[in-house]
Amino acid sequence: MRVAALGLFRPLARHYRPFTAAAAPRFPKKQHPNFPQALAALKGSDPELKDILAQSGNWADEMKGREPDFFSRFEKGQFPNYLYIGCCDARVDPTVLMNVRYGDLFIYRNVGNLVNVSDLSVLTAVEFAMDRLKVPHIIVCGHYDCGAVRASYKQMDHGLIENWIRNIRDVQRIHHATLSPMTDEEARHRKLVELNVVEQCLNVLKIGSVQKSRMESYKKTGLALPRVHALVFDPTTGDLKKLDVNWKGETKDFDYIYSLYPK
Repeated sequence: MRVAALGLFRPLARHYRPFTAAAAPRFPKKQHPNFPQALAALKGSDPELKDILAQSGNWADEMKGREPDFFSRFEKGQFPNYLYIGCCDARVDPTVLMNVRYGDLFIYRNVGNLVNVSDLSVLTAVEFAMDRLKVPHIIVCGHYDCGAVRASYKQMDHGLIENWIRNIRDVQRIHHATLSPMTDEEARHRKLVELNVVEQCLNVLKIGSVQKSRMESYKKTGLALPRVHALVFDPTTGDLKKLDVNWKGETKDFDYIYSLYPK
């Protein structure tokens, strides 16, 4: 799916109001000698977020005009169809990317779109999505030109984040036979992005609440829910694709290790 072709970013442009000199905040006349550097660091934004609040009001008014019951339908709670696990990258807006209605996605994001099975944050989000929201789909979405994936190739200590990046280094180790023969650096990067998404989907399938939900739904209906999907987004083209993964084939050799419920 090509996002740019759908014109998904044009509606957002209407909500944006450029930060003009007339709306600029008034700073004290006596300023620090390095004050211009502070202004540059703001990158044209308002230090008190006045521009954000104004744009939010514009958006709310437009949504009310377009859909009079837009906000009132959220009074009853949230009823998303998808748990979206993605990267923090600013170029990826899940709702815009997939062209779904506001409220359709229950969103969890971290650096590198990782499902670390010792991370209570992601485990809590997944369990809430399973037990309370009953979402029928879990999406793990990575993206090309991922800084976390690129960092995992560097022989250096990244500090605190190194403990997080190591999860992607482990993906490299698992798929060493596939990645090491690749001489094109960019092709290898893109392949690791895809392999990382697949491994995180496998981590999703290891989680007890996911296994329980899939087992119960299969016994009732013959269809295991939630469905787990591996997606990758290209921020330079707007293309979103689903990776063709045979989950039964990926898990059959290790099912006896990770399956928590007897078949």
